Amino acid sequence: MRKIEIIMVNENDAPFLQELMNNESVMTVLNETPTTVNIWAAAITEWLQDSDEEDYIIYDDSKPIGWLGINGLSAEDKKAYIKMIALLPEYQNCGIGQCVITEIIENLGSRGYVSIGLYTDQSNIQAQQCYFKCGFHITSEAEQKMSNGAVVKRYIMEKFIDNSKA
Repeated sequence: MRKIEIIMVNENDAPFLQELMNNESVMTVLNETPTTVNIWAAAITEWLQDSDEEDYIIYDDSKPIGWLGINGLSAEDKKAYIKMIALLPEYQNCGIGQCVITEIIENLGSRGYVSIGLYTDQSNIQAQQCYFKCGFHITSEAEQKMSNGAVVKRYIMEKFIDNSKA
């Protein structure tokens, strides 16, 4: 039985984030470009000072396997957003993403958030299937220029959070 945990990011997580986000498969699916450890160290420093954002490392039995970033936490309308969820390829398609998203939705609900949104590439069927299983629905479509220069058709998805259980 797996022990999946999400733990707030800290300064020591820069090498893992660099490894994760420089994985060829992850970069391709997310339309990202190569990065350095220094870029991630600077990003973590910024995140830790930003009350609008929370970033987590996803662990499987104490091994880092992914990253989850949430923002919109300062919004008066109490609508949060998943800015990023990425797992190492060998941990994809085994329910971990669904488990982590469900946990963060419960956490946000207990804090009074009413919905959570995200953007996903229309071509990323695997991610969409996970989001649908978690109760998200497509609310609109958009085009976005990505860090690698590609213009990508994306879905905007949202899930309303049931706070009655909180």
